[in-house]
Amino acid sequence: MVIKTNENGFTLYTTLIAITIIAICITLQLAILRALHQNTYYDQISIQQFFNLIQREVIEANGYSVGKDIINLELDNGEIATIEQYGTLIRRQVNHVGHEIYLRDIKSFAVYSLLNGFKIHIQTKKGDSYEKIIVYYP
Repeated sequence: MVIKTNENGFTLYTTLIAITIIAICITLQLAILRALHQNTYYDQISIQQFFNLIQREVIEANGYSVGKDIINLELDNGEIATIEQYGTLIRRQVNHVGHEIYLRDIKSFAVYSLLNGFKIHIQTKKGDSYEKIIVYYP
């Protein structure tokens, strides 16, 4: 009689461990896929933050002027801060120097003058539109 001491193959124990690992991976994968399909509010939050920055800068400015797609703010130190669209970006420059990016992936940026301030209209590349009225208190 021949005795085999080294048998290769699967046992019930190793099969149960493999099935347990596969079940855990499938459960995790389903949870990750659900998380990927949830809406993100990155664009909305960044545009609201942009509006808050503009409001704060207008409050701190000595004066302002607006064009169709540009905002000029007169700062306390006599410099002029310009906020305008540059390609798909909205940037801020001081005395036409520098390149501080406020927003990305912007399709259009328009500024309309009002009696006591101005209105900003932004359209993103995704097609979302945002408007904000900025009030100026001299």
